[in-house]
Formats: sequence, structure tokens, C-alpha cells
Amino acid sequence: MIAITRTRRRLHAFFGAPEARRLLRTLMSCAISYIAARLAALPEGYWALITTLVVVTQPSLTQAVDTARDQIIGACIGALAGVLGIVAMQYGAPPLAVFSVALIPLAAVSAKRPAFRLACVTLVIVVLIPAGPGSPFERPLHRVLEILIGAFSAFVVTALWPNRALRAAHHSVADTLRSLGQLIGLYLTGEQDAARETHLEAQSVAAQKTLDDALKEAEREHIIVLVHNSRSDGIDKAAPFLQRLHSDATFLAKAVAGLDRQSCAARLGEMGRTLQTLFELLASVLASPQQDGGKLEQARASVSTLKTALAAQAPTHGAQEAAQFVIGLIVSDLDALITTLYPPK
Repeated sequence: MIAITRTRRRLHAFFGAPEARRLLRTLMSCAISYIAARLAALPEGYWALITTLVVVTQPSLTQAVDTARDQIIGACIGALAGVLGIVAMQYGAPPLAVFSVALIPLAAVSAKRPAFRLACVTLVIVVLIPAGPGSPFERPLHRVLEILIGAFSAFVVTALWPNRALRAAHHSVADTLRSLGQLIGLYLTGEQDAARETHLEAQSVAAQKTLDDALKEAEREHIIVLVHNSRSDGIDKAAPFLQRLHSDATFLAKAVAGLDRQSCAARLGEMGRTLQTLFELLASVLASPQQDGGKLEQARASVSTLKTALAAQAPTHGAQEAAQFVIGLIVSDLDALITTLYPPK
């Protein structure tokens, strides 16, 4: 039984969920490309499948977009050169001579931009490979259509496939912020609830562990957050800020320990409620599938208000001074987190 369990774990480590999703993306892209090429009645539809495999197997969405773009540009350049070569051959120029002359500028382009090397391949197909019945000018057009179908099929599947690891990362950051916001609010309002404090601390630690796991899975999937840039493109940078905020909450607990319950509630309770609202607001922005610009601006405005309020407070001493200092650290870390995840435009 132990041997079976170990074997399953090894198989899962070797071919787990990220690998399964990449496999399904590849198969779906090929299916869409094949069906589209058949519907378009392209005589050499296999080129659409070849393009799909080249694009969909790129290690990130950004590289998939770049590869699809380069494949299309290269095919268009090669097709244009092929059309000019066909015109020359219509006037009696030998195919090999036409190919040799046209290859020189295309090879120069490929030397400068290796990603455009498909231009040379397209030229070979259009000029040197004997065409079937019909107009010789159909082949360059077919070639471009095949590349377009292959690139589009791969891009659609790569872009629209749900990135579960990425969503889990956003939700983990949101859960951490909610737990820390409630914990900080609990400290500053003077409430005495040791069981709830322990529970919220454990929730924060567990959410940060979930974030770490989600980022590792996203790295295995090579996810680049290009499609989600309307929400955030720096979720992998959140972990250090969450660790600092968790440490801030721990320091705050020690700082308010020197204040009695009523004094803490009277002097810092309103600040605690404002901070908890800010944490909840930022968590809501992160957990939403689409970025809520209104809530994000509210969060930025709340940070600015808190900074102004802290700067305007009269000098204090002892435990209250320490608590206000830690609150300032919390506000600064929240400001840095917001700026990192959502840089000002």
C-alpha cells in the first residue's frame, strides 16, 4: 500500500495538473486548427497545425503572442516575395534563379530578425514546390491563411484557458489581507479574544502558504499575466509585503499590550476600523475577476487619509507612541503593496 502511494505521488510530481492543462491546451488548439483548415478547404492545411504546435508550445503567453505575430509577419513577407517571383516566372524566369534572387533579402531579414525565418520557408513552398491545378497565385494566399488559422487557434486557447493557479494566487492574497485586517482591527479596538486572534493568525499563515503553492504551480505552467493585465500583472511580488504586514500585526499586538482596553479603544479604535475597512477594500479589488478602478482609487485615497491623520497626531509616549509607529509601518507597507501591484499610470 505504501509503495502504491509513493508511486502515485511520483506520477503526480512527474505529470500533475499543470502538465495535464498544457496537454489539453495543445490538443484543443490542434483540433480547432484542423477543423478551421478543413472548413476553409485549404489544400495544405497541415501548415495550420504546424503553426499551432509552434505557438501553443511556447513557455508563456507573452512568447506565444510574439511567436504568433512573427509567424504571421514572416509568412506575409515570404508570400509577398513569392508573388513577385511567380510574376517573374510568368515572364519566363527559371524558378531556381527567381528563388536565388528572392532568397538574398529574405535571408538578410532572417539574419537580422531570426523570428522571421518563416519568410524563407514560405518562399521555398511558393516558388520551388510545384503547384497543383489552379492559379499559381493561390498558393501564397493559402500559405498566409494557413498561418493565420494556426496562430489564431493556438492564441485563442492559450489566452482563454482559465489560469486556475493565477486566480488562486489572487484569492490567497485577498484572504491574507482580510485575516490581517480583522486581526489589526481586533488589536486596535481593544477587544480581548485570544481564540479569535489565534484563528486569524493561523488563517493568515495558511493563506500565505496557499499563495506560495499557487505561485509555484503558475511557474510550472509558465503563466505570464498578459491577459489579466486589466487586474494586475505583479501578483508574484505580493508575498514579501504580506510577510511584512504579518510581522507588523505581531509588533502591534506587543505595542497595544501596554494599553488598557478602554484607553486603546478610545485612542486607536477609529484608526483600527479605518484600517480594517482598507484591508477589506483592497482584498475585494484583488479577489475580483476584473479590476475595479473605483475601489482601487478608494483604497489609494484611504491610504492618503491615514498618512495625513498619522502626521497630524500629537506626540505621545509609551505604548501609544509604539502603537502609532507600528500603524505607520502598516500604512506604508499597504501603500507599497498597492503601488507594486497597481503601478500608477
